[in-house]
Amino acid sequence: MKIITKCPVRISLAGGSTDSPRFIEKYNRGSVISFTPNLFTYTSVFQDVNGFNNFNKEYILSYSRNECTSHVSEIKNHLIKEALISIHSPPCKITFDSDIFSSGSGLAVSSSYALGIVNSLNTFKGLTFQTSEICKKAFDIENKVNPYNGYQDTYGVAYGGLKRLNFNKDGTFSIKYLNPWVFEKFNFYLVYTKIKRESSSILKTINTDKSLPLLEEVDKLEKNILKKDASSFLKTVNNSWRIKKEGSPSILNDPELVKLDEQLQNDSEVYAHKLCGAGGGGYFLVITDKIDSFNFKNPHPWIKIDLDTKGISTLKI
Repeated sequence: MKIITKCPVRISLAGGSTDSPRFIEKYNRGSVISFTPNLFTYTSVFQDVNGFNNFNKEYILSYSRNECTSHVSEIKNHLIKEALISIHSPPCKITFDSDIFSSGSGLAVSSSYALGIVNSLNTFKGLTFQTSEICKKAFDIENKVNPYNGYQDTYGVAYGGLKRLNFNKDGTFSIKYLNPWVFEKFNFYLVYTKIKRESSSILKTINTDKSLPLLEEVDKLEKNILKKDASSFLKTVNNSWRIKKEGSPSILNDPELVKLDEQLQNDSEVYAHKLCGAGGGGYFLVITDKIDSFNFKNPHPWIKIDLDTKGISTLKI
């Protein structure tokens, strides 16, 4: 039997940086408003009947490279390695695929893969867990690979739709789903910067004190959404991005990023924009009017996105 987990990525609108364990330890809580777009990762787990897995006792891995080994300790992909160690999986074939660039995207692709592999391996072993339990396990696994990672990525990709996520110092969290009317009012795009980076190198430079005002922006954005105040919604997204940039010089650490940020800010068709994730590269989120086509005057590739509301899902073949 082959198990395939389909898991969306995530895009935060406000509150990024307040979900880090370091921030929550200092201020007792963190909060983020994010959504899942119609872009996914696909994690498959398969065990053959009489072949590499059952006969040779080998793990066959396929992601941006290929691996074949009989010993988990020799696996070079740290995320897969930690998942196999944690879940005690027998030899199998694991495949990672995604709709977008996986490395340094700022869209929590690694967290989406972490959810995917935990869910697929548990299903493969006949285990059943609640989504919150899968999130906890995936976060713990990813935290071993990147200790600077925040909570919003894992939980943000598991629960589909537009929502507010609240994280507490005691490790608990809550989720509040919000009316997604903004996706009917505006068009959403992702503009690829063509710059890749390791999020850990950015996250460890974030000034938690400068990130504190972002909590207020989350409150404002929730009110904007609840009141269906389109103008204030756009203003808050832009202001949150302005505050986020002040958190670390590493967020816009490349002249090309600065140039692109300024171009988007000065583009009359762009109502709001922000760099996704930790910063330093990846994708810019761009919000425009409901127009037929985005006439972006720049060579950077872009894609139109919509809202996904399903979250993580499992297919057995």
